[in-house]
Amino acid sequence: MGEQAPSDHTIFNWFREFQRDNFSVQDASRSGRPSTSVNEQTIDAVRKIIEDDPHSTYQQIENILGISSTAINSI
Repeated sequence: MGEQAPSDHTIFNWFREFQRDNFSVQDASRSGRPSTSVNEQTIDAVRKIIEDDPHSTYQQIENILGISSTAINSI
């Protein structure tokens, strides 16, 4: 298959949902705590750190801001 084709796992999930008569294309709501670490203030802080030191590592940014590498990666 081409690079744009959905994965086998995605196709299986679609099939399973179709069997349940769920034809919605909307993402289902998820349980758990919503992300609070990615906001305008944090985004600005990450930008400033990188502008001040373009060689900053994820670990350094994590330590300075107290946020996860996942949050940093999403910025």
